[in-house]
Amino acid sequence: MSEKSLWLFIFILLYASFCFFWGVRGSKHNSENPENYYLANRNISSWVFFFAATAATFAGLTIISQASLVFHDGFQYVGTAFIAITVPLGSLFFFKRQWMLSRKFGYITPGEMYYDYYKSDAIRIISVLVTFFFAIPLLAVLFGATGYLVSTLTEGYVSRELGMWVISTIILFYVTRGGFKSIFSVGVVQSWLYFLTVIILGLITYSFIGDFETFGKSLAKVASTKISFWGNTNGYGGGDYNSYFALPGVIQWVAGLGKNGSVGGPWTAMMIFTFTISFMGIVFSPSFSMLSYTAKHPKAFSYYQIWGSAVIVGLLLFIFATFQGIGANLLGANAEINSNGLSINKLLPEISSKDHSVIIYHIIGLMDKYALWLTGLLAVGLVAALQSTAAVLLMTSGSIATRDLYKAYLNKNISWEKELGAARIIMLLIFLASLYLATFAKPAMIIFSGISIAIAFQFLIVLLGLVWFPWITRGAAISGIIIGIIIVILTETIGQQISGNRLPWGRWPFTIHSGVWGLLFNVFVCFSVSAFSSLTKIDPDRKHREKFHDFLDEHMGIHPSRAKLRSFAYVLSLIWLFFGVGPGQVLGNNFFGAPDAGYEFWILKIPSLWGYQLIWWFFGIGLIWFLANKMDLSTLPNKAIQPGDLHKHPDEVSGEKNYLDNLGTGYGWILILIGMAIFSIIFYIYYT
Repeated sequence: MSEKSLWLFIFILLYASFCFFWGVRGSKHNSENPENYYLANRNISSWVFFFAATAATFAGLTIISQASLVFHDGFQYVGTAFIAITVPLGSLFFFKRQWMLSRKFGYITPGEMYYDYYKSDAIRIISVLVTFFFAIPLLAVLFGATGYLVSTLTEGYVSRELGMWVISTIILFYVTRGGFKSIFSVGVVQSWLYFLTVIILGLITYSFIGDFETFGKSLAKVASTKISFWGNTNGYGGGDYNSYFALPGVIQWVAGLGKNGSVGGPWTAMMIFTFTISFMGIVFSPSFSMLSYTAKHPKAFSYYQIWGSAVIVGLLLFIFATFQGIGANLLGANAEINSNGLSINKLLPEISSKDHSVIIYHIIGLMDKYALWLTGLLAVGLVAALQSTAAVLLMTSGSIATRDLYKAYLNKNISWEKELGAARIIMLLIFLASLYLATFAKPAMIIFSGISIAIAFQFLIVLLGLVWFPWITRGAAISGIIIGIIIVILTETIGQQISGNRLPWGRWPFTIHSGVWGLLFNVFVCFSVSAFSSLTKIDPDRKHREKFHDFLDEHMGIHPSRAKLRSFAYVLSLIWLFFGVGPGQVLGNNFFGAPDAGYEFWILKIPSLWGYQLIWWFFGIGLIWFLANKMDLSTLPNKAIQPGDLHKHPDEVSGEKNYLDNLGTGYGWILILIGMAIFSIIFYIYYT
């Protein structure tokens, strides 16, 4: 065994010992009641939720993919880092309200909530099926990445399959034994390892580049060439630029990947917008909806949304992961840059475009000559990041299957002791199914994991009906989500395989993500059915649903002193969505200097697009803070839901005159919306 492998095993052993400790400790109180096991007794504090939920949401899904795709696609892919803003934006509108309903009525799983609200077995079953299709493929990807990591860093001494099966049992033990209490306890440390790993890898890349000026000048030389995996933008987006440094337009009217792809790369402004919006499917999924039930009070959500997601994850993705991906091109990983003499040095091995996912492993390998112990620590950091997401998926999917399938339809009168045993067995089966998929069905794993988040995104309509719009009927919600899922499948690779490649479009037609394609049809069907029910007055359950909304309005409403801020919130959100993550992104191509103008003409001394993205990321943080705190979307309820609950006393909110009283009427945001529509037409004409 090499010294490198020895350090890896030492750190894995320490990490595993910590996980096993919390698995044993967390199991001590599981026999008391279901809430202790499934929801950590609904008592997770703000800071614990902040760390663990942040890692669970982002770590496993970004730790490897972000840097590797930035390496492959350049600064146009950096725009997808806006998930650090869109994901908490999605949770802002649903987490607090779901928490309130769960707290009031004692729901443990989202399926129980959907069933009680819509009076529908169908929605409950759909939530279970979506949970399976969401969790199992993603678990397979996360487990497979763990095994590949161990195999690569031990130079084949441990095979991918052996490493995957052995190390993944760490998760199985502490999840099944300790429940959510253990997951959050381990998740705090996993979040620290995730943050530390991404930061160190970024600093390692930067240290080998030299300094910031060298980095900028080297990029400027590349920007003046056509060296890019996607070629030049050919006028899309305003100017014929190296696609590594520019977005290829607002939208392109192409059939999609697999038929005819877009010019200059797939990441148009519309592609980035629809991708980052679809990524909200993470928090809309039943798995992560259940995560929100564990918090002691909804103030915890603001910590997670502002500081965890918007600030820390934004920092990791926009800066440190970007340094890793972009820097790798300058450190020898890009053969074309090397052959043109534009690399700073050749420390990394050359990587083909299809193998870009291994880039992070090679960056870790840079430490082999300097500090082997650090190689081991970084490797365990990757394992911890992957497992932080996997643990939550395994726990919630097993819990949902147990409560919403086994207990609800097969054994309604089961005792808690037997239910606990059933939950652990179901989690074991999900665990084995994921490992089987990762071991023997890799193509299926890739295909299904690629559509899982887009399918979960279709739950937006179900949630809108649940906590915002009582006029969305049961039939409308069911019809909408089924149609949405079908459209997602038809606009992904699996749709071509099912149809024998007969569909006239490919993956993501018109550079619009499949999640948004599904949502468009989902919304149309849902609203049409709801409107029909309203016109014909065939909606016997309307009064039942309104009881839930009356309760939410009674406890949730915005404080009167900030009522007129509502219009300002609409305006602020629309401006950010348009210019930050929407069509206005194309302004960033040359706003701070054309990519091919040279380093001296780059105003920020970095590529214009990157500077534009960083500025709107900063504004996005402000938007999340404003909505969470000033719009009361993640503050304490107006009054106690149950005796002893924390709640906001009116004296805690300033009653002074609203400083935005003179901004205008509540209809100002409509004028802004019309103005943005006009801007969209102008951008389409000029930049496409």
